[in-house]
Amino acid sequence: MECYFTKDKADNTLILDTDDSNHAIKVMRHKINDEIIVIYEQQKYQTKIIITKPNVQCEIIKPLTNSNAELSCKITLVMALLKEQKFDYVIQKVVELGVHQIVPMQLKRCVSVLTTQKAEQKVARWQSIAKAAAKQANRNIIPIISPTVFMIKDLAPYKSQLNLVADENGNDTTWIACFNKKLLTTTIVIGPEGGITREEITDFHNLGFSSISLGKLILRAETAPLFLISIINYETNLKLKGVNND
Repeated sequence: MECYFTKDKADNTLILDTDDSNHAIKVMRHKINDEIIVIYEQQKYQTKIIITKPNVQCEIIKPLTNSNAELSCKITLVMALLKEQKFDYVIQKVVELGVHQIVPMQLKRCVSVLTTQKAEQKVARWQSIAKAAAKQANRNIIPIISPTVFMIKDLAPYKSQLNLVADENGNDTTWIACFNKKLLTTTIVIGPEGGITREEITDFHNLGFSSISLGKLILRAETAPLFLISIINYETNLKLKGVNND
């Protein structure tokens, strides 16, 4: 059963926006009395369609318990700008893997260079990609795409309990052990196609980020965040659940 997000609730009714209403009726061919899942304020509800025009309105049947699909550790991904299709791909896949927030960043070796105005225009498109991926992955939230950051010092508001920067010259792999029940937030930085300069690494260190290694292989810029977030997903979700079930 597909999921839809909404910010609009009236009494026992959830109302879809225009885009999702069109998708539900014109693409999925839903009709009155069909049941769909609608997510409101991170809570999933089993609902029944009662009105289709102008926007779909759904009567709440019941809240869905034990339906929280979010990771116990909120991940903020600071992702250097990549070529458009690669960056779109990264957004889609990291949302599916459970990232909480994405912060686009312009670094010195980025192939894609945006002006402040153009970067602002792209946020709406990126947010749309994140919404579609969140629906696909049965998420409870739509991860936030923050405004593009152009200076490393401006990352201070996005710092977490644990702050890491993937560094091809780094050799620390002990960071994996940091992902335990007590770690609630982490921020990770992934560089562009050309890598992060040593001067930038120093700036990240000065801001409180620690260099980490992702192993002996050199990963593409669009592969590194998927690899890293998959590890975090396992350590904070699958592995810990296995421990808790023993």
